[in-house]
Amino acid sequence: MFGLLKKKLQEAINKITGKAGPEEEIKQDVSVAVVEKIEEKIEKLQELEEKIEEEKLPPAVAESVAEEKVAYEEVKKELEEKISKEKKEEKHVSILVKEKEERPGFLTGLIRRVTEKKLDEAELDKFLRDLQILLLENDVALETAERICDDVKKELSGKSVKRGEVEVSIKNALRYAMLDVMQQPGVDLEQLIEKKYNEMKKPFLIVFFGFNGSGKTTTIAKLAYKLKKHKPVIAAGDTFRAASIEQLEQHGQRLGVEVVKHKYGADSAAVIFDAVKHASAVGSKVVLADTAGRSHSNINLMDELKKIVRVNNPDLKVLILDAITGNDIYDQSRLFNDAAGVDAIILTKTDVYEKGGAALSATHTIKKPVLFLGIGQNYEDLKEFDAEFIVKNLLE
Repeated sequence: MFGLLKKKLQEAINKITGKAGPEEEIKQDVSVAVVEKIEEKIEKLQELEEKIEEEKLPPAVAESVAEEKVAYEEVKKELEEKISKEKKEEKHVSILVKEKEERPGFLTGLIRRVTEKKLDEAELDKFLRDLQILLLENDVALETAERICDDVKKELSGKSVKRGEVEVSIKNALRYAMLDVMQQPGVDLEQLIEKKYNEMKKPFLIVFFGFNGSGKTTTIAKLAYKLKKHKPVIAAGDTFRAASIEQLEQHGQRLGVEVVKHKYGADSAAVIFDAVKHASAVGSKVVLADTAGRSHSNINLMDELKKIVRVNNPDLKVLILDAITGNDIYDQSRLFNDAAGVDAIILTKTDVYEKGGAALSATHTIKKPVLFLGIGQNYEDLKEFDAEFIVKNLLE
């Protein structure tokens, strides 16, 4: 899990600690491919702006998208200027190769300064620029990447480092920065369920929503398995997608969990309302409510989601995000949160996601905790989110 970002982070650390040769440093400089990737992101934001205008979404949503677009355009400009500068300095390559024997590691002068005095600010700035690009390439949102780099700079700038401890110091700075962006108040789900039932004798209602294909139905089944001692009831609130109700019923039969359903095309808010009433009658402590997958830019479907929330007043609103979606997680998180409010996140398909940036961006974007990571197809493949585990996996 997250193997690609882990590898790239180590390569970046190797540069500043002198473990990468000059040729490797040249190969890993900013490339045109990185600029092209950022251009693709800008194009997506442009398309999103057009949809927002067509469907008359709130001005705050349009302003937020516009601000992100400007930020990416600024990064693109900076990278293009750097590429242009590097093209003009063609002698740089030959000089580095020529001095290879005299400079066995990457910028040995920096290593001497790092190991004998203090971290040099100019060279640290170059490392941080490379780190920011690396994070962007691995699906970390721009705002999150900037925050990580700023925190690393504050931690390392002007810091005295003992000989042989450079890599440890850099990894510690990265560890603190990554933990900081993922640090949100935890949610003890089982405690919340028991508390409401003990105090009010009513079931705890969790409503799940997210983009099409994010894995809501499977995740609900996994959570029903995890919470089985609380006698969960599942509400088949997705009355739009073909076979969605049958899919939930199959899970319910395998797990021995009741599924409350209406006909296709029925009002989702009404289905969930009836599921809560049934759960109260049978002594269930928790209701897990499915909803139709929807595009965050479709105003009609988002209005339906608002109605579900307004009618049923859920105790917890959980956004399901597909890790493979990559950098689009930033847009999905922000816009779903603006439209209906998000209390927590579950990140799916992390077992086949190598880049790792989604885990960093998801929590930082809307300042909400990640409850679980989906790590497989079996019912037990729902791992409690642990920021320490994520960072350790990336840096060790």
